[in-house]
Amino acid sequence: MVLKSMSKNRPQVPAPPAADAVMRPDVAITDPEPPRRRRRSFMVIGAVMVLAGAIGFAGLMNASGDRSDVLALARDVPSGKKISAADLRVVSLPDDPGLKPVSAVKKDTVVGRRAASALSEGSLLTAGQLTSRGGLRPGEALVAVEVKRGMAPVDALRPSDTVSLVTRPQEGAAPGKEPAELPEVTGRVVKVGAPASSGDVVVQVAVGDGDSSVVAADASAGRVAIVLKAGG
Repeated sequence: MVLKSMSKNRPQVPAPPAADAVMRPDVAITDPEPPRRRRRSFMVIGAVMVLAGAIGFAGLMNASGDRSDVLALARDVPSGKKISAADLRVVSLPDDPGLKPVSAVKKDTVVGRRAASALSEGSLLTAGQLTSRGGLRPGEALVAVEVKRGMAPVDALRPSDTVSLVTRPQEGAAPGKEPAELPEVTGRVVKVGAPASSGDVVVQVAVGDGDSSVVAADASAGRVAIVLKAGG
């Protein structure tokens, strides 16, 4: 009787929970929050790149806009030749203080002037390449020399060539009464005419002022031969 009463008065110890009944915090299971901060960073970087590209493109457009229309040679022009409208073309170039080509707005003033030196196709035209004196330089005079067949390499002569003018002895002159011979004179070919039926050719040559009268006198007598110098 005593044992039964003691077992009744003993406190009850709760049984341990089962293994699959472990208590867990009550947390709602939801999808993870999207990385908004990272997305915002990408958007900011993209906006900065777009802005930088726009600024660079605007700068490029501004730089390409600083251009000027100038004159260039559409074909070769010999020294002394009058420049025609067909000899010129207009090109657009970026402004460069180191270049001083003739502006395209002055084309009408250029047409009719002469080339002071041989001009090459594709080169820019400058004021120093122009002259109004028939291709003559300061201190020069223009002489027309009619040379007979075989007295000049006519087929090889070109404007701007450097030549030597040589006087041949006068035929039939009495001994001791020959006119003074012209010393060798250096000249520059300005223009070569078309051969006549006789084969004679008129060559316009620029010579020094001091030699022009003697060259003209001997040329009128048909005594001048033209020699083309190497590298002329």
